[in-house]
Amino acid sequence: MASQLLRSTFQQTKKLLGCGSYIKHQRFSIRKQWMSQLPKSGSNHVTPPAFLNAKNKWLSLQFDEKEKNYPYVWLRDNCKCSECYHEVASQRLLQFVDLDIDVEAKSMHVSDTGKDIFINWSDGHEGFYPLSFLEGEHFPAFSDPLRQLKQELWGSELQGQIPTFQFSDILTKDKDLFAWLTALHTKGLTVLQNADCEVGQIHKVGERVAYLKKTYYGDTYHVMSKLDPSSITYTGAAINFHSDLCSSYNQPGMQMLHCIKQSSSGGSNILADTFKIIPELQKEEPDVYNTLKNTLFEFTDIGTEFNDFSFRSSKPAFSYDYEGHLRQVSIHFGRHHSMNVPAEKVYDVYKALKVFFHYLHKKENMVEYKMSEGDIICMDNRRLVHGRSEYTIDPSIEGVQRHLEGGYIDWDEMNSCYRVLFKRLGKKE
Repeated sequence: MASQLLRSTFQQTKKLLGCGSYIKHQRFSIRKQWMSQLPKSGSNHVTPPAFLNAKNKWLSLQFDEKEKNYPYVWLRDNCKCSECYHEVASQRLLQFVDLDIDVEAKSMHVSDTGKDIFINWSDGHEGFYPLSFLEGEHFPAFSDPLRQLKQELWGSELQGQIPTFQFSDILTKDKDLFAWLTALHTKGLTVLQNADCEVGQIHKVGERVAYLKKTYYGDTYHVMSKLDPSSITYTGAAINFHSDLCSSYNQPGMQMLHCIKQSSSGGSNILADTFKIIPELQKEEPDVYNTLKNTLFEFTDIGTEFNDFSFRSSKPAFSYDYEGHLRQVSIHFGRHHSMNVPAEKVYDVYKALKVFFHYLHKKENMVEYKMSEGDIICMDNRRLVHGRSEYTIDPSIEGVQRHLEGGYIDWDEMNSCYRVLFKRLGKKE
């Protein structure tokens, strides 16, 4: 019955072609009548109005009174039959070299359940298209729940308001893990509380999401007080604003610092949201902004951990994606000892960096947070810059007086986990 109704509707539509604006009114009434007569499945599913548009070479479907169009070449390329698509692997079997991009739809019909559409193509193939698949596709945008998330930029108003979660909850409850990932996407900063005060908790977070990003410092790294330091990181000295591992072209995405032992005084984390500050800099200090955006800085990291390493990258302080959105900020407390500018331009670069750091240190742009033992601070390493206030190492006390374990997870893994949970929890776009 469904196929007969469809052919009848198609013939009526063809007769109305060339009738100008009259067709717009009639086509909707025809579809409405057709939809009311189509068979319903046991789940009260109603097949939406559908017709082939030979002129535009697409299939038109109407979901909730909104028309969606599917070009013929795209439909032929996305056939879901077993000959063209491997359902278990969720991948095409149809080779692109065999795809006729000028393919034409000769006819179509709806399954008895009303849940699938079949199209007979000019290349002799019968295409299979579940309506559940077609309804989830959009032109021109690719459907991605992450597009719904908007960055929430912040300054000092986040003091005392950092999104906080229980460590045990994100390890055991999907809804809490999803909320944590959402906060990291929007705010770029969270705190996990009440982790055990021992090495290994960072690994648990990595395994819950996907896996940790291994660097030349290992799966994780340790920041601890030492009386014989090889880096100022191991001293009680203040550390200025920076993003981690600028010597890599793609800096690690999300950084975690787990407080295993905290100093008795000092040692607070200081944080700033550069994605809020940089647009202000662009508006108020355009010359400074342009200098930092267009100067190539040389970032290096040379040393020995598991083996000898020598990392180097050349990039501007501010990097943008193809849509013009800020993608990555590269700033390091070790300063930029090399830069690809003539000698007469060096002063201008230093001046620009000085102005930018002045913005970072404005009271209204900073948040300070001293971790308690068991806290894990999590931050977007490509958006936020962080530092540390000074703390005292007492030479009369033996052993480590402040100990943090750190690690990274890249955004690809974070995004993957978010999408999986989005579907598992039944969220709607």
